[in-house]
Amino acid sequence: MSSKEIVNNRERLLVLAACLLITFCMGTVHAFSTLIQNIEMQTNVGRMASSLVYSTALINVTLAVYVGHILYRKFSPQVLIFFIAILPIIGLLISNSESWIGWIIGYGIFFGFSSGLGYGLSLYIVSSVTENEKLGFALGLVTASYAFGAVIFSMLYPFLFDHLGFKDGYICGLLILSSIVFIGLVLFSTSRVKLIQESSTSQQKDFNEVKILKLWLGYFLGVFAGLMIIGHAVPMISSFGGSTSTSITAITLMTLGSGIAGIYAGWLVDRFGCKRPLLTILLINTGAILALSIMTNISLLLILLVLIASLYGAVIAIYPTLVSHIVGSNLSSAVYGRVFTAWGTAGLISPSLAGWLFEKNNNYDASIIFTLSISIVAILIIWTMKYSIKD
Repeated sequence: MSSKEIVNNRERLLVLAACLLITFCMGTVHAFSTLIQNIEMQTNVGRMASSLVYSTALINVTLAVYVGHILYRKFSPQVLIFFIAILPIIGLLISNSESWIGWIIGYGIFFGFSSGLGYGLSLYIVSSVTENEKLGFALGLVTASYAFGAVIFSMLYPFLFDHLGFKDGYICGLLILSSIVFIGLVLFSTSRVKLIQESSTSQQKDFNEVKILKLWLGYFLGVFAGLMIIGHAVPMISSFGGSTSTSITAITLMTLGSGIAGIYAGWLVDRFGCKRPLLTILLINTGAILALSIMTNISLLLILLVLIASLYGAVIAIYPTLVSHIVGSNLSSAVYGRVFTAWGTAGLISPSLAGWLFEKNNNYDASIIFTLSISIVAILIIWTMKYSIKD
């Protein structure tokens, strides 16, 4: 008997609320753009060195999701949620050294790993207690909450810095998010849900490596454009004469669009399965990138940036359900941990490659054309993927 069969609706709602609070807080690791200039002034380093703090965080987010299925078997959700709340505070004590290496360890390693652990654990818990016909929407909510955390804290951090200064404002921000995670811990404990382990390491030999490779490539290529656009939205807007306020508005709308699209994509998945919505999203994404390559108007640029970022949010919301459908719920957490490394790889390569191509050509034309070709290949991979829903 699975956890889904013995959990009632009240318990599901408590568990879902707990996971939404956790992912909301852990998504704040992606509000890094509001910290970067203050980190540079505090540590006296340049943009490349400060950017490595976030790159380190991305690596550790990916690592935590990758090894998550091992931790889920060894420790109870309550213990893991406790560590999710505590690790950013430990990282804060280290980053308070006001050195670059302190930020690398405190933010990049401790906060980054906590963020990935919170995201992966929430997906695992919600998948374990949600009925199959509502799984897409539930996982879409979890992914959207992760995005909304970045939006809210991108606005909260500047407010705290203005009133408390950078150091005290950052301390206050982390204490807030840690407290919210503890509220999530209370909600989960109140639900009294006991997750039943249905998979073991011995089952990993049953993985179809070719199928997993297709899932990996589809994810890598499917999020490539979104990560490039998100990473370079501000300089792209600036190259068209856009103001700082325009850039801030665009980034906010892009992140909001990503979260909202994730919820809607989850709803579509529950009605049409994963493959048709995902193909439709990738087709629209390809059309948007093509339009981006020929447009000359800043208003159209802003619309396309928000659209591509929203489609990116839809892809990352669909993928946990896609993996669960294809490999079955017993193996989904372990397989998704492997597939998720595609997101981390794309997150490191895509923005850097776009920056290198910009320096070579002094424009984004080559980056956009390359991304267009990548998106077309993503469509072909998903198109040829055999899709059936396993229990």
